[in-house]
Amino acid sequence: MALTDWVKRVFGRDKITARVIPAQRQSIEPVKPFLPKTLDVKYRFIDPRYPREWLSVIEKAVIANPILSQVHNLLITLANTGHEVIVQGRQKEEAQKELETLASILDTDHLINQLISQIAIGGALSAEIVVREDLSGVEKVVRVPVSTVHFTYNEEEDTFEPYQWVGNEDPVKLNTKTYRYIPLLTVDGSPYGIPPFLASLSAVETMEEFLGELKGLAKKVGLLGFLDVKFPALPKAPNETEKEWQERLRQFLENIAPDIEQNMTKGIFLHYDGTEAQFKEVTPNASGITELISLNEKWVIEGAKGQPALLGYSEGITETWATVSLHVFLGQLKNIQRIVKRFLEYTYRLHLALKGFDVDDVDVEFEDPPDFNPERTAEAQLKKAQYVATLLQAGIITVEEARQELGFEPSKAPQEVKQWLNGNGTRKETSILNEF
Repeated sequence: MALTDWVKRVFGRDKITARVIPAQRQSIEPVKPFLPKTLDVKYRFIDPRYPREWLSVIEKAVIANPILSQVHNLLITLANTGHEVIVQGRQKEEAQKELETLASILDTDHLINQLISQIAIGGALSAEIVVREDLSGVEKVVRVPVSTVHFTYNEEEDTFEPYQWVGNEDPVKLNTKTYRYIPLLTVDGSPYGIPPFLASLSAVETMEEFLGELKGLAKKVGLLGFLDVKFPALPKAPNETEKEWQERLRQFLENIAPDIEQNMTKGIFLHYDGTEAQFKEVTPNASGITELISLNEKWVIEGAKGQPALLGYSEGITETWATVSLHVFLGQLKNIQRIVKRFLEYTYRLHLALKGFDVDDVDVEFEDPPDFNPERTAEAQLKKAQYVATLLQAGIITVEEARQELGFEPSKAPQEVKQWLNGNGTRKETSILNEF
């Protein structure tokens, strides 16, 4: 057999033993040599590769920064496309109704929005499934703030163990049977997820400085002009020093300025003979400001793993690159959907197991993201169907292969259908509780 030949070629023998392939891990987790040997768990926490306080900075930026807030909202809006729960097993109809009731209790649609937001801000899904006291099912799902989650490394089991540490309270070890921490992306040797918006913080800081400068510029641009009033200098008294005289001049201008301002609002200006008044227009030069702001906004979007073209920044973007950007963004949405999918599936399986339902599996399928070019998609599907039909007519592929190629579920074989109708079919009896 080809597989046997491959074993002989790679391992030098036809039988795999523990001497050929080690049954345990040989590499070393990078954090292992640096862990302190102490019983206090707080001193054994692994630090993430970025300052933990940056998570709160990202949260504030998502709320206050208009560009980052728009990217955050776009992720939630496009990623939560709606989903379908598919139950497989003998009691699938009863289990389906039970999960519909649970979804209503959990407010699943809103929960999905919250979980997508958590992934976008914290870089990981962090939630705990709360089970009823009598173990009769799932009661609720609570989100555990990512910034409060710490990990230790268990050398014996070669796993990272999650804890929650809030304020002055003692760290709480989280039960991995009911708590799930699913990162979007991690770096080697670290269990912590990397926040997608992390790279945008420097551009957000620059934008905040821009906004501060624009406040002063807005006042200047909105000003049509100003009144230049020239008063004859007050005579210097014989016994008055230079400093005292300058102070008296300054005090005179400060006292008379409010009167001039008040009279100008009434359309009049009263002054002594010898006073000169001239209105001067303001023509501020704001060239280049728009380009700088637009460039910084693009940096914020790109730092947040967004696509500027999807937010209206289409300068210099060709149709081909816009299509590529769209596919990249849709791929990011599907990555986020898969994390939420795995958590919901685990939650539903646990609930049905506690309820005692006899089911084989539970699948959560998200609807496809919106098609921004349905005509082109339909044309491509038609061409693919014609191509598959040609292969089928030529006898190159079978009907089942054609169905699979076009994305349809395979039909049951006649013998399987006959056994099912006669009640002679066999089914492997397994308990879903074994997974927990």
